[in-house]
Amino acid sequence: MINFKLSNNFEYRFKKFLSSNLFHNQLDAAKSSYWEYHSKEIKYSIKNSILSLEGKSGYYIPHKKNSYVYFLKLIKIFVKKIFGSQRSTFLTFEKAFDQVMNDKKNFNIENIKFNEKKILARNIFDCRKQFPFNFEINEHIIRSYYYTNILNSHIDLSKTNFIAEIGAGSGNLMLLLKHHFNTKCIINIDLPETLILCIPFLNNIFPEAKILFPNEINRKINKDTLLNYDFIFLAPNQIDLLENGLIDLFINTASFGEMTMSQIANYINFIQKVGKQDSFFFNSNRAEKIPISDKNDENSKHVDPIKFSEYPFFDNEVIFFETCKFTNLVQKDPCYLRLEKLKK
Repeated sequence: MINFKLSNNFEYRFKKFLSSNLFHNQLDAAKSSYWEYHSKEIKYSIKNSILSLEGKSGYYIPHKKNSYVYFLKLIKIFVKKIFGSQRSTFLTFEKAFDQVMNDKKNFNIENIKFNEKKILARNIFDCRKQFPFNFEINEHIIRSYYYTNILNSHIDLSKTNFIAEIGAGSGNLMLLLKHHFNTKCIINIDLPETLILCIPFLNNIFPEAKILFPNEINRKINKDTLLNYDFIFLAPNQIDLLENGLIDLFINTASFGEMTMSQIANYINFIQKVGKQDSFFFNSNRAEKIPISDKNDENSKHVDPIKFSEYPFFDNEVIFFETCKFTNLVQKDPCYLRLEKLKK
């Protein structure tokens, strides 16, 4: 659980969002079985202008520095190392990041490669140094720095004005892109329940940022709209509000694997329409995943796995497409990384 102190204006707008029709009139097809469960696990309460948040999937907000929860986590990790009966065959995120970023092969291989001059963080020390906020570096921040190193090596992020992320969770990658490159506007398209986590977190990090809530949108979103806001938040049933040919970079990490294939197809069609000519789409997802909350659930036998190889991509220019070396070091389930340039 984490707590945020809300300003009067933000609290008023946030409560209006919570009571809006976006929560009560969601499309039946908006959620896979996985998110039918996990959206209900996201909890919030507001008392005396203090917002308390908790959840499971999607709740990736790092602990505040020097907090009780953070030190308790460190103690648990220490105890597990000392008394744990099983030794993991995987590296910690910190060690995996250092290993991948210091493997010189990654600077010369044919597809994914790092540009020495455009790397933000070469090791965990750099991550902590580059992250000036009152939050500890967690696994999701580390992974986001890895993605940012890759993207900045292949795209000029300093000139990438409009970014849309689908399923940004708590917004850790959005945070890094805004902080390091001052991206003009970043759009997060996500379930209303997950936006409960992302919006106040980013507002806490960027208290002066201009934010547009989903329930405040009543017309088409064009370039002028993007130029007026730092962050725009949309529910899945609002994606048609974006004008075509608007976005420079689309991002999806992990959440396609938690959707149905029809939902993935809808988003890929959306990306092809709303992206500019020669814009980019970065995708990082499990090679295969069954979008359910519990593999032991009897209903899981009737749910087909979502396979990356079956995503209905358009015939765009593929910059790279390969297994994620970082993910292979920290978990058993392989993950693909794919960057394409849109051709219309």
